[in-house]
Amino acid sequence: MIDYGCTDAPYYSPDSRCDDGEGFHHGIDIALPCGTLLRAGAAGRVIGPDRPGRPGAAYGAKAFRIRVETADGPADVLIGHARKVLVRPGDRVRTGQPIAETGDLGAPDGCHLHFEQRAVDGGLGTATDPSDLLALRRP
Repeated sequence: MIDYGCTDAPYYSPDSRCDDGEGFHHGIDIALPCGTLLRAGAAGRVIGPDRPGRPGAAYGAKAFRIRVETADGPADVLIGHARKVLVRPGDRVRTGQPIAETGDLGAPDGCHLHFEQRAVDGGLGTATDPSDLLALRRP
């Protein structure tokens, strides 16, 4: 897993926010076997790729976003590196609904999913740590 923030992973360019030439990772990567089914952790609506803030090629050809409601208001959750997406733009997503399968499209380091929390229609510069939204906790 690669956390949000400064990282010494070799495929990130040095970033002024980080020490010792480290790069900055704008989301959280979770390693999973290829084909692992991902279910929605929150209800929302799938955002079309024509909207501002669409993911670039580094996220894989099937990256997508779901607009969800958070304690601080609406936000976009970007999911990258999926090999198969089971929802389409405009779909309403229910909690627990299958939405994608883990892949490695656009990923230099094997099968995983990348999660980012962004402002509504926001680009990379609006990414914030998605840990709370994803309810991730380290043991």
